[in-house]
Amino acid sequence: MISAVNQGTRLDYALRVVSLSGLSLPSFWLGLLILMASVSLFGSMPIFNPNPKTWSEAIAIYCVPAMAVGFRSAALTMRITRSSMLEILRQDYIRTARAKGASERSVNYHHALKNAVLPVITVIGIEAAFLMGGLIVTETVFNIPGVARFLVEAIRWRDYPIVQNLVMFIAAVAVVINFVVDLLYAVLDPRIKYAD
Repeated sequence: MISAVNQGTRLDYALRVVSLSGLSLPSFWLGLLILMASVSLFGSMPIFNPNPKTWSEAIAIYCVPAMAVGFRSAALTMRITRSSMLEILRQDYIRTARAKGASERSVNYHHALKNAVLPVITVIGIEAAFLMGGLIVTETVFNIPGVARFLVEAIRWRDYPIVQNLVMFIAAVAVVINFVVDLLYAVLDPRIKYAD
């Protein structure tokens, strides 16, 4: 949103470069870069510990892989938000709100962002469903025993009941996420009404 409001400034260009680099770097490559940087800076590697002793240790363990995976999704969300905001900021009702004396903050948050968020919610739902099945390489890089890695191991060992269960689990999660996104549409946009 900051990038859209400050279109054409140095801040906009800097944020666009960061988002483009996030879309260009695969998550496994970013994970390897993070591991190499960790070794060169701290002398150790954040390897997965299956038995963390405290919540803070568990958060620290999962923080690095989550950032490696989330960087691409955040970059995509940022670009979609910027595009949607730019389209909304050119609408007539935004000019009308400014002409009536609404503050820039009110125009940006209450009028523009509220109407620009629907495509962003769609992309977040698609990305969340994609992340459920597309983490095998990241789980391998960080040595995390996750669902995607377990699925690949089950395929390799031809354990078909496990494969079927995991595929159904991933499909059910994707359906639930899409259902939640559809419900969010009705919450965020009062013009959308579903049949009773």
